[in-house]
Amino acid sequence: MSGTAERMAKNQKQVAISEFFEKNKHFLGFDSLTRSLITAVKEAVDNSLDACEEARILPEIRVQITKIDEKKNIVELKSEDNGPGIPQRSIEKVFGQLLFGSRFHAIRQSRGQQGIGITGVVMYSQLTTGRKTHVRSKIATEASAAIVDIGLDTRKNKATKSNESREIWERPDGSFKEHGLEVTTRMKAKYQKGRQSVYQYLRMTSIVNPHADITFTDPEGASPPLASCN
Repeated sequence: MSGTAERMAKNQKQVAISEFFEKNKHFLGFDSLTRSLITAVKEAVDNSLDACEEARILPEIRVQITKIDEKKNIVELKSEDNGPGIPQRSIEKVFGQLLFGSRFHAIRQSRGQQGIGITGVVMYSQLTTGRKTHVRSKIATEASAAIVDIGLDTRKNKATKSNESREIWERPDGSFKEHGLEVTTRMKAKYQKGRQSVYQYLRMTSIVNPHADITFTDPEGASPPLASCN
């Protein structure tokens, strides 16, 4: 048995995440500007639903898309939830590390696990805009929220951190956030309306998760209703 374990360990390989990403864009959902945005939203929302479910919290999720440079197709995605948050020491592992096996199916994620998905969003953002992903995380046992910009060292396959700090997380209404996670990232992507769109994905997600309060603000500043059952 020990020999089998050692053999399996040798079959595991860690490669440059950029190389993996480029070779598997079509599997990961980043093969077109439109699909890339939907994929990024999906990864953020799925992670929020998972975290709230595990912590037995009724989800409150806010998704906002802003057009930064329409000519260059640069958009900003901001996703916020009221989940348990991520401890500061764990943020870089959640958002910036990928270890996978020799077969692709070995790293496929179902909802309930964080892995290639959110790391792929950080990677895509960095590759297309050169910018890091901004993370704000608040856990209930700490008075302030952790702030950090996460990037990826594509040669060493690990996260890079900058601008680490802490701050009091105040909501727009003046109240203080007890726990939650906010992710802000800029990427080359295209927002469109219609059947294959961010709105339709969020609408269907809202329908199948009637316990979740999901709010979407589109690039025009509108917040279209997602599901009548909410």
